[in-house]
Amino acid sequence: MWSAEAVFVCALGLLGRSAESFPPVDFVQLPTTGLSKSVQGYMLPGARIALVTSTSAFESARRALTPCNNIVALREIAGVLVHEEWHVRHGLDEAQAYDAQLTALAALGAGQDSALYHKVFRAKQAVLAEQKRRTPAGTLARGGR
Repeated sequence: MWSAEAVFVCALGLLGRSAESFPPVDFVQLPTTGLSKSVQGYMLPGARIALVTSTSAFESARRALTPCNNIVALREIAGVLVHEEWHVRHGLDEAQAYDAQLTALAALGAGQDSALYHKVFRAKQAVLAEQKRRTPAGTLARGGR
């Protein structure tokens, strides 16, 4: 089984990035209390990213026969990293963070006809609908994962 760090480096490699060019990442087994159990990553104080290592994509990438071999799982993780990096660098707007994630997935070969793209698109719709439901009329939506 590959380390969390190895999976992270592989996902960054798919993005053509290095760990040095990326915000600091903490590997966590489970999301913080109060967050959805399905969350795959989130922002931490100090412009850090938490990457959840118990997700199915992360577990699949760790079990690959050789490092960086499970491209499907690594694409999903790379998309999460792009999403969370967007938040760290630009703020809490979920729509734009999801757009960055969907753009990255398409660039990595998981385009609009892929199951992963549809999964992320549906997550975006659900998050935005929940924000709209919780936001009083006439105020700006604020992000949060």
